[in-house]
Amino acid sequence: MRLWLRYLKEKRLILLLYALTVFFFVAVGSLYHIENLEKLLYAALLTSTVWGLALLGEGFRYVQKSRQLERAFHHFEHCGELLFDESEEKRIQDLEAGIEAAESFHGAQRMFLSLVCQSHREEQRLWEAKASERADYYMMWTHQIKTPISAIRLLLDKSELQDRDAFLLKEELFRIEQYAEMVLTFQRLESISSDLVLESHDLYALVKQAVRKYALSFINKSLSLELPSSESGDFIPWQILTDEKWFVFCLEQLLSNSIKYTNRGGISVNAWAEGERVMLSIEDTGIGIRAEDLPRIFEKGFTGYNGRLDKKSTGIGLYLCRQVFTHLNVTIRAESQEGQGTRIILGIPNAEKSPRP
Repeated sequence: MRLWLRYLKEKRLILLLYALTVFFFVAVGSLYHIENLEKLLYAALLTSTVWGLALLGEGFRYVQKSRQLERAFHHFEHCGELLFDESEEKRIQDLEAGIEAAESFHGAQRMFLSLVCQSHREEQRLWEAKASERADYYMMWTHQIKTPISAIRLLLDKSELQDRDAFLLKEELFRIEQYAEMVLTFQRLESISSDLVLESHDLYALVKQAVRKYALSFINKSLSLELPSSESGDFIPWQILTDEKWFVFCLEQLLSNSIKYTNRGGISVNAWAEGERVMLSIEDTGIGIRAEDLPRIFEKGFTGYNGRLDKKSTGIGLYLCRQVFTHLNVTIRAESQEGQGTRIILGIPNAEKSPRP
């Protein structure tokens, strides 16, 4: 009914013109007292019937084509490709003389759209090929850079540099390794769903694994670490449902940020239960985050005021964390006051209350 109403709306001028034509014939016949006025009215009725049948037939074709157009539109929305039936697509492809050879405006229009679609497909194919080539290169570079990093670390272990210099060089080398790992993670992010292995893990062990990696940074900046001991019973051995590799990577990014923006004091880690989730907080005594920057810290490339202070900030770390945590069904939020530190809170599926993958 919607399409029929639209069709009648489009034909309203033709219908109005026909009605005026009939009116003029009848009016003139009445004014001049034509003897065969009944026959004139009969002819008008016959032409009305013919016009009605013609409009009805055209209306059916209009509704059918409109439905095809709507299906093609929805197909294009979902797939990014134009939708043609096989016979029409073959007919369009067989035309070699260009749009001038089209039999109708509709045919010329469909031919043009087909050419646009083919051009779009070709551009998309070239773009995907270049993107794949870049991804392969960065993946190869990231793996190859690990070899000289390991070699430099071995040389530093054997060098006769003073302890302080060797310590600083090892820390800078560690940062290079972290940046290379970030590039690799960024490349793998698109296919993360196929790389996830959800299992039950001890939260305390995962936290210790991430903290151990940043031991040099804690020592270099003289920062304290408050991590309740599992042996003392302060840190309950929560079992969480997650992927070890990706979850630890995110913990490392969060710890890296806390260390980077904390110059005195330290970092504390705590955990507690809320419903079917285990909550994990990482709190520092750093410079904090401005209120206007806080809602945007998980955006890609956003560095904010703190990032302008630290010229090396990329705005990628927290973005990667948000993307990975979304796939792990982990919630993340930040609480902070400028000059008083930052608190990151994670909501992790509790393995004891969550269904097994």
